[in-house]
Amino acid sequence: MIIFSKALADQGTVWDAIRAAEEVGEPISADMIRFSGEKKPVVMWNITRHCNLNCDHCYIDATAAAAEELTLEEGIRLIDDLADLKIPILILTGGEPLLSPNFYAYAFHAREVGLRTVISTNGTLITPEVARLLAEAKIRYVGVSLDSCRREVHDSFRGVEGAHERALAGLVNARDAGLKTGLRVTLTRDNWHEVPALLELALEMDIPRFCLYHLVPVGRGAGISDRDVTAEERRSVIRFLAEAAVELKDREIEILSTDSPMDGAYLLEMLKDDPERREQARKLLKSSGGCTAGVKVANINHRGDVHPCHFMPEVVVGNVRERAFRDIWIDGPTPELLELRDIRSHLKGACADCEYLDVCGGCRQKARFYCGDVLGEDPTCVVKDLLGR
Repeated sequence: MIIFSKALADQGTVWDAIRAAEEVGEPISADMIRFSGEKKPVVMWNITRHCNLNCDHCYIDATAAAAEELTLEEGIRLIDDLADLKIPILILTGGEPLLSPNFYAYAFHAREVGLRTVISTNGTLITPEVARLLAEAKIRYVGVSLDSCRREVHDSFRGVEGAHERALAGLVNARDAGLKTGLRVTLTRDNWHEVPALLELALEMDIPRFCLYHLVPVGRGAGISDRDVTAEERRSVIRFLAEAAVELKDREIEILSTDSPMDGAYLLEMLKDDPERREQARKLLKSSGGCTAGVKVANINHRGDVHPCHFMPEVVVGNVRERAFRDIWIDGPTPELLELRDIRSHLKGACADCEYLDVCGGCRQKARFYCGDVLGEDPTCVVKDLLGR
């Protein structure tokens, strides 16, 4: 996760906030966790495989609910384990999490045990009543996907007519219920040029977060890898977001990207003529950790399988039905987890000797997909040609 708003316009505030929270023993705010020394992972939990859309890029190929999904009792036990571990954030997702019959039981139980909880949703099911319940459950953040300002483009990508209108309504309902909301867009060759218009839409709607996701070739996303953007198109979007973060630093909006640690490397390339600002940004990005699969992020699927990242479904490091999450992640990590935690010393190709290795390391799933080797270079890198590699 590359938070342009923090890396470019708010460096001093970031460090002051982290230091102040640590001094008094308070939890670090959600938007600062990435830059802190927090070692326990943000956990993304796919509570169901059921979804009412059919998105082209879905990493779990979500359709109908699966019979092997965790039971309510098993899910409550998992929430208790995560609360005891004091993970920084629990992300409830799916499929579409609001379709899970256990969603509200999970959300309210997480509130009772003090877990900071957010949801990742397509937004189409957030009615005013649903938004009120989310607020009562103290959901800290509602991220809603919107991939175009054009109804037909979004609906085509999401596979259901009317998805665009209902996602916008869901955002408004969540916002009006007092929930922190975010507009999220997955970048493809079909919509990369719409990022400025989508950011403007977020500003017009008073949505306080704008998050860019990059296409990762896994699940149904593997079938549309040819619709990924070019390096120059990706750079142009990153440049725009970086400039917007500075221009809008006094507005109530946070601009960030995720699933692409190379964005941070390119950000440092952009700052070469401003050494002081570049050094501050590098310090933040180094703390952020680049690709943190198996370190600062973890995924639990609907069956209870634990993955180092939600984009690595083929790497299973344990199952919470068989072992507690603490045992899987901390007390008895598998060789696969240990390899990921020391991966920078074993990388190959352009990633191995890159000057931005400490802030990036590439996307390991992209390396696996395109090169057949999790240790290989990330061929979608946007800086290697600039560095003459």
